[in-house]
Amino acid sequence: MAMPRNLYTALFCLLLPLYFIRLGWKGLSNREYYLRWGERLGFSRFIPSKDKSVIWVHAVSVGEVNASMPLIRSLLEDYPQSEILVTTTTPTGSKLLIERLGNKVKHQYIPVDIPFFINLFLNKWKPHILILLETEIWPNIINACKNRGIYTALVNARLSDKSKENYLKFKSLIGTSIDSLDLILAQFESDKKCFNEIADQKEIHLCGNLKFDQDVPYELEEISRSIRLGWSIDGIIRPTLIASSTHEGEEEIVLEAFKKIQKEFPNSLLILVPRHLERFETVKKIIQRYELRLASRSKKSEVTDDIEVLLGDTIGELNFLYSLSDVAFVGGSLIDHGGQNLLEPSAQSLALLSGPSLRNFSDVSNQLKENNALEIVNNSIELAEVFIAFAKDEALLRTKGTSAFNVFMSNRGALKNILSQLEAPLKI
Repeated sequence: MAMPRNLYTALFCLLLPLYFIRLGWKGLSNREYYLRWGERLGFSRFIPSKDKSVIWVHAVSVGEVNASMPLIRSLLEDYPQSEILVTTTTPTGSKLLIERLGNKVKHQYIPVDIPFFINLFLNKWKPHILILLETEIWPNIINACKNRGIYTALVNARLSDKSKENYLKFKSLIGTSIDSLDLILAQFESDKKCFNEIADQKEIHLCGNLKFDQDVPYELEEISRSIRLGWSIDGIIRPTLIASSTHEGEEEIVLEAFKKIQKEFPNSLLILVPRHLERFETVKKIIQRYELRLASRSKKSEVTDDIEVLLGDTIGELNFLYSLSDVAFVGGSLIDHGGQNLLEPSAQSLALLSGPSLRNFSDVSNQLKENNALEIVNNSIELAEVFIAFAKDEALLRTKGTSAFNVFMSNRGALKNILSQLEAPLKI
């Protein structure tokens, strides 16, 4: 079955200039994309430590890095004789990883999926195991690892119906890659089913969602309570809505809703956190267009009585910003994107709102809905109405938040499942 992969490689080689043109285009809004291109070609600023085996973990961007934190911290603690190499694809994922773990791990960008560059990378690092997070299926990387006897595992694996349909168009290529993996641990039964539609003979196990095993930030409670008291007006805590992980087209809907909320609660506060770093300046201009007074988190601006919107234009602070809120609207859901992570606000007992597009997190969102912990809103009017209803009823607000937290806690255990399945290959 080498023919499909050879065609894929030839096409990737032809399109390589476009790949770097795309990086240059992204660099217009995030200069980090201009840096460290050598790493994307298999070169590295670092060298492996002597006399240490290498465990390679790949986490694409911010979401996967967040999900990988419990796993990486456990690997650091349980396998001190090994070195942890973590690769990412995006600068935002890289930045978050370095902020969280610093020099406890080695880090570089993953090389492009062309054999020459992959072999440069593997010749240097010589990992004995590769742990891929979520939906990372790179045919040449997986094949190169198989040829070298490197154990490959796809953990916390998820596959939406949309991704499955795209993969089915290249079933001979992707199916072979899935079959070549030594271990697949899928999040939920629906993910397992999607993988088996591409590779029907592959044995796939379940592990749950690793994001449920992230640390519950209890230590934020006292800090956030003090900050919110400082933001209060005439001794009254400001009703606060956080709109997180918003995508293009959603900020306007949220801001329209907030304008309606202000008519009922003039002292309310909106915390707006766009999904992508490169959109921060664009979103800032959108807020200004609505003539709302804003403070920027990146500038450590004070949230004074006249501030109406706090723009979360930083990386790695979302949990902190959730802790300052009453209700969380999670974006990527009012447009046809498939939703974003509902677990972080659940861990902080927030009442949850989402748009109807939730295919990327269907299992989690269904659990939340079944437990009356998630309200679906379709437009700015419904978003405003539900927030106002919550803000007027403190008991309802607490009940919704408690239900979300209970769903979060009842699903923990993925980390234990993953470490159990990887115990033997990790000890090689």
